[in-house]
Amino acid sequence: MKITKYIILLLLILGISLSSKAQGNLTIDNEVGVFLGPTFMQTDYGEAKQFKSSINNTGFGFAVAYIADFSSSRLNSGFGRGFTEHVKLRGELSYTKANFAYDGKPVEDANSEQARFMAMEGSTKLLSFGVFTEIYFFNLADDKKLQPYLLMGGSYTSVKPTLKSSLALPSIYLPEEENVFLDKQNVFSFTGGVGTRYKLDDVDILFEYKYNMFFSDRIEGLDADFSGDKHNDGQTIFNIGVVFHLDY
Repeated sequence: MKITKYIILLLLILGISLSSKAQGNLTIDNEVGVFLGPTFMQTDYGEAKQFKSSINNTGFGFAVAYIADFSSSRLNSGFGRGFTEHVKLRGELSYTKANFAYDGKPVEDANSEQARFMAMEGSTKLLSFGVFTEIYFFNLADDKKLQPYLLMGGSYTSVKPTLKSSLALPSIYLPEEENVFLDKQNVFSFTGGVGTRYKLDDVDILFEYKYNMFFSDRIEGLDADFSGDKHNDGQTIFNIGVVFHLDY
C-alpha cells in the first residue's frame, strides 16, 4: 500500500542520515510532546464534503509523541546538512473518540429510508500509531522563536465503532445488513498538515492542523450505498500541545 511505501521511505531517509555519521558528527536531541484538541469526522453520517456535517460529527483526542531533532549535528554532506537543519522525525501515539449523528437534507417522508437513517447515531474510538516528518521552513539551528512546519506521514489505526437507532435495527436506510461493520478493525491512513512552534525557554508551545485520509469507508461502522457518501472517511484535527526538550 502507498502508506507502507511512505513509511519505508522515511526509514530509508533516516538510515541515509545515520550513515552520514562517518562524514561528520551526528547528534540526536530528544523531545517529548503532549497534544490535545478537537476532531471533526467526515463519514457516511451526513452528506460528503458538507461543512455542517463535519461540525455535527465531532470528538476529542489526545496524543503523546517522541520527536528526534538533528539540528545539533555537524555533517559535511549537503544532503545531511539540509536534513538536519530542516527536518524532525516524530513517532506518535494518539487516542480519539468521536460521536456521530445524521445531518443532511430535510426529510419530507417520515417513512423514507432517509428518515430511518436520521434515527441512527453512533460513535467510534480510534487508537493510532503514526510516523511523521516535520519539515521546517527556517533553519532549526538558528533557534528562532517561531518555527512553522509542514507535516507528512502515515498512521496505523485500531477502530471500534458503535451504532444504535431509535428504530429496531437493522431497519435503517441501508439496503442490507452487510453495509454495517461494527467489529474492531485496523486501517491505514495518510496524514498531512501544517503547524508552528513557539519557543519558551526549554519548552515549545505547538499549534497544529492535521488531516487523516483513511483507506477505509468503515470508520463509523457503515459502508453506505448512498449517492452522497461514496468517499472514504476522513478526520480533521486541531491540536495544541507542549513539547519538552529532554537534553537541555
